[in-house]
Amino acid sequence: MITLTTPPSVNSVLGGNAPISYDRFALSLISYDIVSMQVNAQIRITSSANPDMQPVTGNLTINTVTAKLTIAVPQLDFYRQVTLTGPQNTFVQDNVIRASQNTLESGLVTLGVTAGVQAPGV
Repeated sequence: MITLTTPPSVNSVLGGNAPISYDRFALSLISYDIVSMQVNAQIRITSSANPDMQPVTGNLTINTVTAKLTIAVPQLDFYRQVTLTGPQNTFVQDNVIRASQNTLESGLVTLGVTAGVQAPGV
């Protein structure tokens, strides 16, 4: 979870002026695809001061083929795309996607769920 330094405010009263600061940013439903070399996640922005307020949601995509990180939060009319540097892109490929895949596959073999020997790769 990330605490936002300048949280967005959302009006909590229809037709009124009662803004609530949404200051907590968290990623959930994180998935990755070793074939397409892409990471996807749902963004959840909540209010620590008023946890009863409905979360604001969006999406995060990291496409390492194009070296693009995209964040979109339609409810806040926010869209941002950043080009990753070579080292950043390599980090996502090696330490997020490939390492996770290898760890999960190795665990399946160790638990005896699958019979075989785990080897890095697709």
